[in-house]
Amino acid sequence: MAVRGKFESKITSIADGLKSLGHPGRILILQHLMSHGECSCQDIVDQLPYSQSTVSGHLQKLKDGKLIKMKSIRTSSVYSIDMEAIEQLHKDFGDLFNLTNEKKQLSLF
Repeated sequence: MAVRGKFESKITSIADGLKSLGHPGRILILQHLMSHGECSCQDIVDQLPYSQSTVSGHLQKLKDGKLIKMKSIRTSSVYSIDMEAIEQLHKDFGDLFNLTNEKKQLSLF
């Protein structure tokens, strides 16, 4: 059955978070930030097989999905993982599909 109108905000939030994870390059960037902590765009470019413009685009998508934070330091932007957002996405996704240690019947609504 199709759902008309506005989706529940939690579902929209899950979709936005998953959409921002929808490219292998973004997952690599998150892994890099997880293992190295705060990094500039150039730090990431130096370590991954992507151009500066590609990394900037991926960082913007991750920022739009609220999975990373950005702060300005002098003339650079420094990025870090928003662990609270990652943990919330994990929790919400698990709740949506009833993912627990016990196998339960799938219930979307």
